[in-house]
Amino acid sequence: MVMLMAANFKPSDFSRKVDLGSPQSHKTGAGINITSFVPAYSLHFKQQKRTLTQQYTLVGTRLDNSITIITRHDDRNAAQQQARLGGIVYDIADVSPDDSNDAIRYDYLTLTKTTKGA
Repeated sequence: MVMLMAANFKPSDFSRKVDLGSPQSHKTGAGINITSFVPAYSLHFKQQKRTLTQQYTLVGTRLDNSITIITRHDDRNAAQQQARLGGIVYDIADVSPDDSNDAIRYDYLTLTKTTKGA
């Protein structure tokens, strides 16, 4: 019988803030359309560290240079497209919500750096 333990995090682990939102297009004074990040809300987060095995597994994939953050569960997280950490905008590559019945639940968000242009 395999028993999974729930993740136990201390409140002090969630010391940094992330802005979650989506890109929106608007016109500049010169009439040029530009897209910029528009935050919808902020959450405290903890950055997830990867083991060497996990890092080696991701080499050569689209998640090679990604980071994973953990937030308290929020239903709004699944609808967000981008996140801003320390002034840097990231695309949200994956949201892994906690669908357990625990009182305290966490969401794992995988972020990749936003690339401009094609």
